[in-house]
Amino acid sequence: MTRALIVFGAGPGIGNHTAAAFASKGIQHVVLLARNTKRLSSEDAPFVSKAASSVKVDTLRIDLADLDSIPSVLKQLDDLTKGEDVEVVFFNAARIKPNEVLGVAVDEIHEDLRTTTLALYIIAQHYIPKLQALDKSNSSLKPALLVTNSHLPSDPVPQLLSLSLVKAAQRNMVQSFNRAFSESGVHAGLINCHGVVAPENKVLNPTTIAERAVEFWEKGVNGGLDLNIQE
Repeated sequence: MTRALIVFGAGPGIGNHTAAAFASKGIQHVVLLARNTKRLSSEDAPFVSKAASSVKVDTLRIDLADLDSIPSVLKQLDDLTKGEDVEVVFFNAARIKPNEVLGVAVDEIHEDLRTTTLALYIIAQHYIPKLQALDKSNSSLKPALLVTNSHLPSDPVPQLLSLSLVKAAQRNMVQSFNRAFSESGVHAGLINCHGVVAPENKVLNPTTIAERAVEFWEKGVNGGLDLNIQE
């Protein structure tokens, strides 16, 4: 059976590098999702395709802040992966927008909450039962819902008030998933990047983060909730 990876929040950096790392480890079908369809087709898909000659890469547009549109995208994903084993769902969506601590519009906080947390909840409702069923049908696979997070839940940055808030909510939710579904074989985990990610960093660079994310996945539920990455 074809093993598939779904990436919500594809793009240059962690998203594409992690997708490529999974492709190099035997994932045969990668679906990349983001808002920017031009970049998805011209940059993101070719980057992942280079990781393995046999990998199939598809792209779909999604606006995670538009919660009402997500179910139709999930239906498209089901059609794209029909007959395949969706083994990993990788959620990598966030917006970094510095602001004065009391200058953030409530609408912006609401949009960030929809994008990083409420959208993730809708996706989890759809995919966690499928991941549970996969664990029952094929014990050799490692069903996982992996989410990029950071140090912000425990060490908020005032200038990133909105992101700090929603990342705390996101962490809480994934922790609940981990506690609720680990016994049924689903690895719900957080990949926590403690600082700014940049290609020139020794550790906090997209390539190293991707490699460690794959190692985290390979541990299965024994990997626990947190993978912490810092310089």
